[in-house]
Amino acid sequence: MKKRQKVLGSTAISIVLVLIIIVAINVISAGLYSRLDITEENLYTLSEGTENIVEKIATPLTLKYYLSKNLESLPIVYKNYGKKISELLNEYQNLNPEMIRLETYDPKPDSDEEVWAKKYGLSGVDLSNGEKFYMGLVITQEDRELNIPMMDPRREQFLEYDITQMLLQLSQKKDKKIGILSSIPVMGVAANRMQQMQGQRNQPKWFFIQELEKTFKIETIASAAQEIAADISILIVIHPKKLSENTLYAIDQFVLKGGELIVLVDPNARVDPTAAMMAQMGQMPQASSDLEKLFKHWGVDYQASKILGDKEHPTRVNAGGSVGVVSYTLWHSLNRDSFEQDLIATKELEDMLLIEPGGFMLQKSSPLKLQPLIKSSTSTGLVENIMIRFADPLKINNQVKPTGKSYILAGILSGKLTSAFSKRPAAPKSEGKGQPEKIGQPKPHLSDGIKESKILLITDVDFISDNYSVEQFNLLGQVYSQPKNDNLTFMVNMVEFLGGAGEMMGIRSRGRFRRPFTHFLMLEKNAQVKYQAAESRITTQLKEVQEKLSKLNVQKGTNKIVLTKEQIEKIKQFKEEEKKTKTELRKIRKLLRQDIESEKTNLTLINLTIVPILLILTGLFLYYRRFRKKSN
Repeated sequence: MKKRQKVLGSTAISIVLVLIIIVAINVISAGLYSRLDITEENLYTLSEGTENIVEKIATPLTLKYYLSKNLESLPIVYKNYGKKISELLNEYQNLNPEMIRLETYDPKPDSDEEVWAKKYGLSGVDLSNGEKFYMGLVITQEDRELNIPMMDPRREQFLEYDITQMLLQLSQKKDKKIGILSSIPVMGVAANRMQQMQGQRNQPKWFFIQELEKTFKIETIASAAQEIAADISILIVIHPKKLSENTLYAIDQFVLKGGELIVLVDPNARVDPTAAMMAQMGQMPQASSDLEKLFKHWGVDYQASKILGDKEHPTRVNAGGSVGVVSYTLWHSLNRDSFEQDLIATKELEDMLLIEPGGFMLQKSSPLKLQPLIKSSTSTGLVENIMIRFADPLKINNQVKPTGKSYILAGILSGKLTSAFSKRPAAPKSEGKGQPEKIGQPKPHLSDGIKESKILLITDVDFISDNYSVEQFNLLGQVYSQPKNDNLTFMVNMVEFLGGAGEMMGIRSRGRFRRPFTHFLMLEKNAQVKYQAAESRITTQLKEVQEKLSKLNVQKGTNKIVLTKEQIEKIKQFKEEEKKTKTELRKIRKLLRQDIESEKTNLTLINLTIVPILLILTGLFLYYRRFRKKSN
C-alpha cells in the first residue's frame, strides 16, 4: 500500500509539474514574438528599405490597428488577412520599439473604439447580418495623423509599401520637386460648366502621378516653357510633340545644369486625345512624339514613325470580327528575361505590357553610354505606324520581318553632355495683343554639363496610363487601384531611383504573393499556338468561300441563287474541311485538358502522400534504432 501511494503521489506531482510547465510556456510565449519565413522571396520579412526608414524615425509615433476580429459572420479571407497585418505591424514595432508603439482595437458596435474609428476616418464594411466590419490603420505622430481607411486583401502585394509610405511621409519633408511637361492630360482635366451640364465629369490625375505625390512635390511645366525653374530636381517630359526651339533649349540647359531628365516618347500613343479627335473627324491622326534635335545630338537613334514588333513577346488581343483572338506582336508582354538584372529598380520585375513601342539604339560615334533597362528579343522588326490604321493584327504580324537586332525599350543615357545649341534661341514674338512670357534675366548659356548626366529614355507612353497599368474598383464609395502588371512599379521605381528615394524602391519591388503554376500556363500557351494555326486556316477558307458567294448571280425579281455544279462542290468541300478542322480543334482542347488534369492529379497525390510517407519512414527509422539499442 505504501509503495502504491508513493507511486500515485509521484504521478500526481508529475502531472502537476507538466501542467505548470505548459502554462508557463504559454505565458512566456505570449509575450514573445518570432517566426520563420521560408518563402522563396521572403515575402513575410520586412525589406531592407523598410528597416532603414523605421530605424531613422526619431519622433515617437503610434500605430493604431482597428480590427473586428470577433465577428462570427466574417469571411475567412478577411480573418486570415487581418492576422497577417497584425503580425506585420508587430515586426514594425520590434524594429524600433522605443519610437513605435502598436495599439490594437476591436471596434464593437456602440463602443468607444468604434466612435474613435469613425473619428479617424476608417471605413466600416456593412455585412449581410447588419454588423459592421473594420480593418483599418491609423498612424499618429504629435499633431499629425495618416490612415488607411480599409485594408483590402487585393492590395496584399503592396501592404508593406503602403504602411512604410505613411511612415516616410511623417518623418520626411518633400524637398524634391518634379516638373511635368506633357502634351497629354496626365495631371487631370477639370470639366467646365457646359461639360458638367452634359454629364461629363472631371478627369482625375493619372495614378502614377498620385503615387509620386506621396514622396515628391509635383509642378506642371507649360509645353511652351522657355525656362525650367531652378528648384525642379527631376523633369519628366511625356509625349513631346513639336516642341519649340526655346522649349528644347530649356530642356537642354536643365540637363547641363545637373537636373535629372525622364523622356517618354511614342510612335503611336493611343492615349493622345488630340490624335483620337483627329481620327474621329476623318483626318490622319498625329499620335507620334519625338525629341529629334536632342536625340540626334546625343547620338540616340529613334524613328518616331516606326513601331517595334517582337515575335517572342506577343500579347493575346481580341481583334474582333472574323479574326478573333490573336497574338499581336506590336503589344509586348515582357517577362523577367527582358529586364536588367543588375539594377535594383528592375531586377525584381516580372511582368510588363508595352503598347506599340518604338526602339532605341545608340550610335557608335556617341560619347555617351546607354544602359538597357528593358530590351526586346532579337526576333524584332519595325513597321510604319500608319499600318495600324488600315490593317488587322494578323496582317501587321506578317509585316514584322525579324532583323536579328535587339532594341532598347527603356534605358539610362549617361555621360558628360554638351549643348545641342551654340547659343540661346531668339525669344518668340508675341501674337496679337498678348504680352510675351516674362522669364526674367536670361541665364548664361552653358556649352558643357557641370557634371555627368543621367537621362531615362522610355519609348512608350500608353504603358503608364491607367488603362494599361491599373485596375480600379469601388469599395464603400471610394475608388481603389490594383496594379495589373509591373508598369506602375517600373515607372515609380525609376523616378525614385533618380530622386534618391532608394528605400521605397526596394520595398515596391518585392515578390508575388500569388504564384501561378507556370507549367500549366506553358501547356495552355502551346495549345493556343495550335489553335491559332487551325483557326487561321478556317478563317482563310471562310473568306475565300464568302468572296465566291458574293459573285453569284441572283435572278432578277426572285430570291433564288444560281449556283454552278463546281460552286456546289466547292461548298461541300469547304463544309467537310470545316467539320474536319473543328474536330481537330476539339481533340487539341481535349488533350490540353487531359494534360492539365493529369498534372493536377499528380500534384494532389504528392501533397497527400509525401508527408505521411516521410512520417512513416522516420518512425520506422527511429524504431529500428531503438530496437538495435535494446538488443545491444
